[in-house]
Amino acid sequence: MATQPNSPPPPPPSTGVASHSSSPPLKRTKKASRLRSLATRPVGAERPLVHVDPVTGKADGPHSKKFRTYLGIVARDKVDVTYENWKHVPITQKDLIWEDIQAEFDIPEASDLRTKKKILQTVGERWRQFKSDLTSKWALAADKDSVDDTVCKMYGISNEKWTQFFQSPRDPSWEVTNL
Repeated sequence: MATQPNSPPPPPPSTGVASHSSSPPLKRTKKASRLRSLATRPVGAERPLVHVDPVTGKADGPHSKKFRTYLGIVARDKVDVTYENWKHVPITQKDLIWEDIQAEFDIPEASDLRTKKKILQTVGERWRQFKSDLTSKWALAADKDSVDDTVCKMYGISNEKWTQFFQSPRDPSWEVTNL
């Protein structure tokens, strides 16, 4: 005797009362990736091997996509959005970022200073893109009050840092340097 395929459950019975909400539904947005598989890697587990070309900074190997994603996560999480540009990020912070990357990935070319420079350059590019996205999607939004909590929660930015970042595009000097 053959079993019948499972069918979806029937819809719940209608009560005849229309449920209308007074406020429109919130727009669903994609949350920032945290690459949980790297964050939950056991302490004794081997680091993923990634070969990086010291000249171009391009990653190669089976974990190259994960590596590129991780660089964006590091840029977003470890570098404050209130720095004016990548050159203003302290060297000590860039060194900590480099150590963090090396702790997560096995990069045979890490001893070559050109590799470090290229990888940190990529982190800087990801950080600038993150700041650009924050500015275009959120900081220039017309309704500031509804944006603050959303951005702080989605990206893990403190309210003080967000307020400081939010004010920068409204400063007349910002338009001169950024447009």
